[in-house]
Amino acid sequence: DDDLLIGDRVWFRHAKAGELCERFATLHLVEDDRVVDSVPTYRGEGRTFL
Repeated sequence: DDDLLIGDRVWFRHAKAGELCERFATLHLVEDDRVVDSVPTYRGEGRTFL
């Protein structure tokens, strides 16, 4: 059964490799059903690449 239900986990892939880091200050690393670490992106470290 391939139908999505409310509450189902859905993973998206960004079109640009760095796009996620441009938008968020922190990435949460997930293993199975738990967050195992949180790490800053370059935006979260106050850096900008032009």
